[in-house]
Amino acid sequence: MNLKGKRIVITGASSGIGWALLKRLSASGASVVGVSRNPQRIIDELGNRGIKTITCDVSDPIQVDRMLEEATELMGGIDIFVANAGFAYYGKIGNSNWEKIEQIYKTNVISPIYTLQKLTENNKTEPLIFMVTISALGKMVLPGFSLYNSTKFALDGFVRTYRMERPKNVKIIPVYPVANFTPFFEKAGGPDTPMPLLARQFPSMTALCMKIGLQVEARSVYPSIIFIIRCILSRVTPVDVLVQIVERIRFSGWLKRHGERN
Repeated sequence: MNLKGKRIVITGASSGIGWALLKRLSASGASVVGVSRNPQRIIDELGNRGIKTITCDVSDPIQVDRMLEEATELMGGIDIFVANAGFAYYGKIGNSNWEKIEQIYKTNVISPIYTLQKLTENNKTEPLIFMVTISALGKMVLPGFSLYNSTKFALDGFVRTYRMERPKNVKIIPVYPVANFTPFFEKAGGPDTPMPLLARQFPSMTALCMKIGLQVEARSVYPSIIFIIRCILSRVTPVDVLVQIVERIRFSGWLKRHGERN
């Protein structure tokens, strides 16, 4: 697929993977709208590229409705939607906290599913590509990320099932990035949050793989070769065990520094 002239919306576009993808797709000649709770960085640094911005908290359905309407008005339609916004908590589950659980599920799970519903309910014929950033943690588990892990497993399950139900004009492309060098982990648990050791990547490379995934209309995008090898080996060997042992040790150290016990 030639991305030139395609009308693309990216959520979580002001930092991390979304920011890197925004720059790559705008450079390819696509018409791009960057969505963020605070899009000022996009305006300040990329405004001269003609990138449009929309302020939106994707955990709020009213704001999502407005965002989709505004994006459609700005570009005359949407050809590709990249549901990239998401966040994590790092730490023990701890005491009951309904609001905390609800917030991460609204952002990481409910929002992309609802957005896909809204995009398709009135579109029965026009081609639509829906790319959604899941995570390597939608395929494997690591200590400290129980809530985040659960949201990504839920999203992975939805995508695999939706493929059997989707209308013919809709293509869904899940993305499974490994740990990226972004503020993601610091936001999840503070500046001393250990970054998973299995595989690490720069967001520019992840964004490049996502761009190629759109161009070839890939079934799925796995930006890390190391993680691809892990997925193959995990079918025949307990390859995750050693990784999980190491990460449990690092998690225990993090808990001690924060005055908690494992």
